[in-house]
Amino acid sequence: MIFKLLFSFCGLSLIYSAKAQNISYARFVIDTLCSPYMAGRGGPDEGEKKAAHYIAGEFKTLELSPLGDNYLQPFTYPLTTFNGKMSVYANDKALEPGVDFLVNPSSASINGTFDLVWYNKNNIPDKKTLCKLAKKNFFTHKLIVLDLFKAEESKKDFDFLLENPMGASGIILLKQDKLTWGKSTSCLSFASIEIKANALPLHTKKITLEIENTFLKKFESHNVIGYLKGAEVPDSLLVFTAHYDHLGKMGHSVYFPGANDNASGVAMLLNLAEYFSKTPHRYSTVFIAFGGEEAGLLGSAAFIQQPLIPLNKIKFLINFDITGTGDEGVTVVNATMHEKEFLKMQEINSLNHYLKQVKKRGPAANSDHYFFAKNGVPCFYIYTMGGISAYHDIYDRPETLPLTKFEDYFRLIRDFCLSF
Repeated sequence: MIFKLLFSFCGLSLIYSAKAQNISYARFVIDTLCSPYMAGRGGPDEGEKKAAHYIAGEFKTLELSPLGDNYLQPFTYPLTTFNGKMSVYANDKALEPGVDFLVNPSSASINGTFDLVWYNKNNIPDKKTLCKLAKKNFFTHKLIVLDLFKAEESKKDFDFLLENPMGASGIILLKQDKLTWGKSTSCLSFASIEIKANALPLHTKKITLEIENTFLKKFESHNVIGYLKGAEVPDSLLVFTAHYDHLGKMGHSVYFPGANDNASGVAMLLNLAEYFSKTPHRYSTVFIAFGGEEAGLLGSAAFIQQPLIPLNKIKFLINFDITGTGDEGVTVVNATMHEKEFLKMQEINSLNHYLKQVKKRGPAANSDHYFFAKNGVPCFYIYTMGGISAYHDIYDRPETLPLTKFEDYFRLIRDFCLSF
């Protein structure tokens, strides 16, 4: 077995080293997906739609076959978007979106100047007192500032305040750590924002906000699916997946590029598609770029509900989500469920010294592999470790994404797939 691995993997590494070095294509894909034109690959400005059509165009260029009339599998989901006005002023100073504050992805729209009520763990009234104050309309046309970052150990005791039982116009949560955004399929009845503690001086009395949201009941997204027929056993499948959507825009001008999450994963997906289009695997290979992942794995859930391939024919599936570093190696989710395949990957890595480590992790519902695993499909979700810390913020940009071990990571995945 070891001799076979050495012959196959080391030999193929030499033969295809030039193709594996195609990091320029990866850079081009990442730069394209993270461009202002793609608007953060979310709902506003049709960013997610533009990204889907771009990937479909790449599949066509690489001569992948569609599994139907075209490469797109449509699905819909509710989505709260922020493509309108976005301003916060405190003490006659404009706070910078994405840097000083983030809107809660579920926030309602709000417009006006409001008094602030400051609460911390030492002065928060009990629920009974809060109810009395609410009945007296104490919180009308006011925003509540929750200064709880020094009370992490007891923060759960105050979670009910985030649901605004007082009926205030909005909630401001002060943040000491980094601001991290997301997507939401629901919309609150009040405004909710997070502000960096150093951007809102203690006991500021008033704040002026203009935040405009749009709730889309049926936002249309797409999974993008391409197929290459196997050379020997075409009815057996190897499947590669990566989500292409990200967080979109917050206001007219601020967008979230999503370079590592997950333009990098799409770049790996397309590099593998390019490789197998020129060097067909004995099994058929399927490439799926999912939409709606950031809203709750919705694209992969839609695919599982209406699969375009027989799930019982999938020999193995690999999901790429966060692929742009690798300084400290990779982590393999579901490794404990598929020990044989995990040990094979570790052995390939040890023989070729591709990555610093291939780390084992158990099952987790944290990316698009999840619904496949839940339906009995053998699969890994792999992510790179080390390097940059930007995540779900405006700093996850192509120019700071190192792609440190992208080429060796590609080789590891290629060799692992060739062992099937």
